[in-house]
Amino acid sequence: MRCEFELSSRTLLLAALLLTSLLLTSIGCNHLRGGNHAEVASVLEITVSDEADLDADVWVDGQYIGQVVAVSNRLKLAPGVHRVEVRKPGHFPVQRTVRVERKPAAKVSVEAELLGDPR
Repeated sequence: MRCEFELSSRTLLLAALLLTSLLLTSIGCNHLRGGNHAEVASVLEITVSDEADLDADVWVDGQYIGQVVAVSNRLKLAPGVHRVEVRKPGHFPVQRTVRVERKPAAKVSVEAELLGDPR
């Protein structure tokens, strides 16, 4: 007996987003490793100019974190300076340096307008 099934790209995207969300919530962010920074961490908010860019990749301090849709308003950053990059194939990357202050319940915002790369 041979079983075949086909997964749509939407189903695969939703599965990947779910796994990313579970990973972020279960192991926490590497930027909060060691000590109890949770009470002073800031939440990273990423806004994109086009809804089609919600699948862009997010990197923090050189580490891949996940896609915008799974990371924005969920990822906590420890106090200090962090390098945030938003990348998508066929577009210029957006790079921002953010400073997280030692304030409880703070939010750090990054606006990412992903312009097409004409090459």
